[in-house]
Amino acid sequence: MVGCAESIVRKIKDKLVKRKMKHSFSTSDILTKIENRRPTFESQISAPPLNNTYEKSFRNLSVVSEKDEDNLNNNHHDRCVQESSFYNRNSISCDNLTLLNRADNKDKSRSELNLAKCTKIRDYFQRNRVTDVNKRLKSQIWSSVVTIVLVEGKNLLACDPETGSSDPYAKFRLGNEKYKSRIVWRSLNPKWLEQFDLHLYDDGDQQLEITVWDKDRSRDDFIGRCVIDLSRLDRETTHNIWHELEDGAGTLHLLLTISGTTASETISDLSTHEDTPREKENLLQRYHWTKTFHNLKDVGHLTVKVFRAQGLAAADLGGKSDPFCVLELGNARLQTQTEYKTLSPSWQKIFTFNVKDINSVLEITVYDEDRDHKVEFLGKIAVPLLRIRNGEKRWYALKDKKLRSRAKGNSPQILLEMNVAWNPMRACIRTLNPREEKYMQTEVKFKRQVFVKNVLRMKSIIMHFYEFGKLLQSCFEWESTFQSFVALLFWLVICYYFQPWMLPVVGLLMFFKQYIVKKVAGPQTVPWDELADSDMEDDDDDDKEKVGNEEEKKSLKERLQAIQEVTQGVQNAIGKLATFGESVKNTFNFTVPYLSWIAITLLILASMVLYFIPIRYLLMLWGMNKFFRRILRPHAVPNNELLDLISRVPDDEMLLDYRDLKILIGQETERRREPRKKQKAS
Repeated sequence: MVGCAESIVRKIKDKLVKRKMKHSFSTSDILTKIENRRPTFESQISAPPLNNTYEKSFRNLSVVSEKDEDNLNNNHHDRCVQESSFYNRNSISCDNLTLLNRADNKDKSRSELNLAKCTKIRDYFQRNRVTDVNKRLKSQIWSSVVTIVLVEGKNLLACDPETGSSDPYAKFRLGNEKYKSRIVWRSLNPKWLEQFDLHLYDDGDQQLEITVWDKDRSRDDFIGRCVIDLSRLDRETTHNIWHELEDGAGTLHLLLTISGTTASETISDLSTHEDTPREKENLLQRYHWTKTFHNLKDVGHLTVKVFRAQGLAAADLGGKSDPFCVLELGNARLQTQTEYKTLSPSWQKIFTFNVKDINSVLEITVYDEDRDHKVEFLGKIAVPLLRIRNGEKRWYALKDKKLRSRAKGNSPQILLEMNVAWNPMRACIRTLNPREEKYMQTEVKFKRQVFVKNVLRMKSIIMHFYEFGKLLQSCFEWESTFQSFVALLFWLVICYYFQPWMLPVVGLLMFFKQYIVKKVAGPQTVPWDELADSDMEDDDDDDKEKVGNEEEKKSLKERLQAIQEVTQGVQNAIGKLATFGESVKNTFNFTVPYLSWIAITLLILASMVLYFIPIRYLLMLWGMNKFFRRILRPHAVPNNELLDLISRVPDDEMLLDYRDLKILIGQETERRREPRKKQKAS
């Protein structure tokens, strides 16, 4: 059989790319080589221009058989003075060449290709070229991001008869994207707490397939599967999903959000959004105090407009970034589209959240999207809902991961506008109930700096009690006669006239004192050093830890692990005690006026109840409530209203996280960088 290469050579010019070679005026001398295993044939050298026409035929391109899958390799070279530079290469499957029957000419050893049929080669090139372009575009452009939080599983199938449990893990598939969770060993109610992203395409599959497997040595056992139709879910909303497993047993708990929509004219696009007075009026009527008991779980409604950012750090080698913005309120998570190759992205998006707790904090983080959908941190801010000024469009300075100093870049900042409407009575009722658990939280590992900081926080609280003890001891020792005499009279009067209702009155007096101090001296600020609290030292420590971990031996890690767990427990316990003490202090300091007034109201009610009702009856009611709680309210979560209230009050560390940084302009940015560099060098 004889291959017809003339048409092949004619079609090669469709695959050539115009670029500058070694000739001027962007031209090249084109030479084409056609190979099929052993024989190689060359065309004549074609001088400029690049659109070349070849007039040379080749024969004796042997094909072993009709089933041969060898390809004709077309190598395009630029013939220079001494050597030929490789230009391009195409591979043509011989299966796409139609062979003529050699029965018409027996004298010829091989038949010739029908030139009319060689048009299939052109169609082959064009079809493959379009397919390659589509694949490349699909790998880069997505219409929406599907953020999934795999929380837990319940009552899964037991696949191990010896232990009566399983080693479950989950597999997710959306189109061509896949994700595999970690394995939870020996559990029928596993808790994964994993967050990951999958991507939706305009013409892609909308079915999210989830399968759960049991890890086994030989072959993994199937536990169950379920399919979620994403086309039926609302966009820009976090869905709390409990889904039954089919072909097995158990349920899966997921948090699923479809956001980051790249298409325009969506519900989150500011260009198509219009604020109408009627919508605002309906929203205010929805949370009016007269409708308090219509829906107690609906505390409020938050609207966030994300306009643009500027001064971001360059995360890519070309001096640019691919930034996108993520908004988190509790377990709800929404994000904008990605703006490519820019340090001043303009997102122009509007997002809405259902507020379940008015004491929540809105976290806004800017990331850079890298290859394989990985991200790099660019900046973050934290805004408590109670501090939002409705309708105020302003710039917010982006902070680092620790929320103490500025993020990297040229004074990075983000332009936002927020509005929150809420019902105070519903918020008060929700405040006296347990706080909603946030599933995705970073685990606090042992660090020397964190340990020392928690010890110092606890020491400052203990010192208040120590000073009070010293004052009491000085009264006992009669170091000051007048002071000791007044203390003795006060003690005798209190013991003689004491009633239980006086205890809340003491708390009210403390609130009154701090209120007067705040009005006279102004609000108290938490001491803060931006340079000392920056995360540059942590970055250096992380790098050192990585190097050290590579040098450590496995036996040393095992010995240090037990010590680290103990120190980590002590560190966290001290941190919780310090947080509790600072929250109590900030309650009396009117740090969050709304919570302080709730505490004042509760103290007034407690004083009235203790004044009119004997304490013995109150103890009886308290005991009956504890004994019959499980019978009357079997699904109620046991809680302490006082502790729930205190848990909503931020401690000093949180107040530093919420502090607004000053927007730097021009040369001020460079001035702020110099002392930080000096500190790092020292």
